[in-house]
Order: sequence, then structure tokens, then C-alpha cells
Amino acid sequence: MKKALLFFTFSFVSLFSFTQKGQIGVFIPIDSPIKSIMPNMNTNIGFGIQGSYSPFYGAPFYIEIKGSWGTYSQKSLEQTYFFSDSSQTSTNVYYKSSLRKYLLGTKFMIGNDFRAVRGFITPQIGLAKYRTNIVITDPSDVDDCKPLDRKTTQKDIGFVYGGEIGVEISLDRIFKTFEDENKHKLLISGSFLNGFNHFEYANVRYMKDEIHGTNVTHADADINTTFINLSTNELHEHKIGELYHTSLMNWGLNIGYVYNF
Repeated sequence: MKKALLFFTFSFVSLFSFTQKGQIGVFIPIDSPIKSIMPNMNTNIGFGIQGSYSPFYGAPFYIEIKGSWGTYSQKSLEQTYFFSDSSQTSTNVYYKSSLRKYLLGTKFMIGNDFRAVRGFITPQIGLAKYRTNIVITDPSDVDDCKPLDRKTTQKDIGFVYGGEIGVEISLDRIFKTFEDENKHKLLISGSFLNGFNHFEYANVRYMKDEIHGTNVTHADADINTTFINLSTNELHEHKIGELYHTSLMNWGLNIGYVYNF
């Protein structure tokens, strides 16, 4: 029994060690929101890496993992805050909003491996994470008002699903400098991503240089922080950002490089 178990274990390890085939690559994702679903979101551009593994030699599919990191909004604004005791403070506020995606998919190849152009389609499932960092610089004013928290982070993470369809183009057919046949490939694909539930995110594209008093306008929700007047120890809460609560739905364009091994 032990010998049989060792034999099947060795056979299993040998199969996946000596007959496997894979891909590694890098790509630039450009994610464009569907405005009817996400009217307050703008295009996310970033950088991604991917790895694919085919469990059986010659099988027309891969198990693929993709991760990407991008920025959809970055801005610096001068904000002036008025308080109930007639004091005020002016300071710069820095905003940076990002979208991160971690996707698992099954990549089905179309056509044989020796074609100059080979298509693929990949159903995907995974996680998406929205994150906004807000940093308030140290104010310099006669009333000596300071934020209690200079850095505020807003983030939300949730499950997503979608798919990708595209082509891989053999670079050795285009550039003679690539000597290895069907090893180096140009990746061009389109993708679609949808969320299982709603996401909460900030987008400072719609924030302006403003004077903040006690009456402020609201988005779906506000990001607030507390200021303190060091002379009187009086606390005041003011809006520093705006939150939106919608479904996630976007189209994507991916351009990259894939190495086959």
C-alpha cells in the first residue's frame, strides 16, 4: 500500500514538474467606468502582472492569476475652514485614489500554439479594492488650528466577476531579433468587470478649492476630520472629502508582454 501511494505521489509530482507549461507577463490596464452605473468615477490607469499555468502539456487552457494597481484620481487643493468662534485655517490637502484588482481565471486558448496570432477568452473572479489617501499639511495660521488626524484613509474591498477576450501576437514573426519561436508575445485584450455588491469610494476629481463653514453640500456621504483650536481647545469637524456608493461596472483595455515557457 505504501509503495502504491509513493508511486502515485511520484507520478503526480512528475506530471506537474516535467510536462507543465506556463506564461508570465506584464501589462498596462486602462479601466473605464460605465457612466450610467458609476457617474462619479473616472478612468483608472496602472500596471499589472500575470502568471498562467497549464496542468497538462498541450492542454488548450491555463489557470491564470492577474494583479493590477492603478490610480484614477490625484489632486492637491487649498482648503479654508471657518469655525464657529470666527477663527479660520487654510491648508493644502493632498488626495490620491487608487483601484487594485486581484483576479483568478481560466484562460481558454483559440487556435494552435504555432499561429502568429492566437486568441483567448478568460472568465474571471476575484477582488477589487478602492483606496483613497487624504493628507492635510500642517496649517500655519494666527489662530493655531490643527487637524487631529493629518492622514485619513478611506477604503472598500469586495468580490467581482467578469471576463477578458483578446489575442497574443508572436513577436518573432514581427521582429527578427527574437530568435525563440512563440516565446515572446504581444498581448492585446478587452475586459469587463462587475461587482457582486455595491462599493463605496472617493473621487476627488469633483472636489474644488473651497471655503468650508458649518453648512456643506453632501454627496452620498462625507469624509470628515476634526480640527482643534490650540488656544481654546475647541473642536470642530469639517468635511475633507466626498464618498459615492454605487455598483462597480467597467470596461477595460489591456496592453502587455507575455513570455511563454
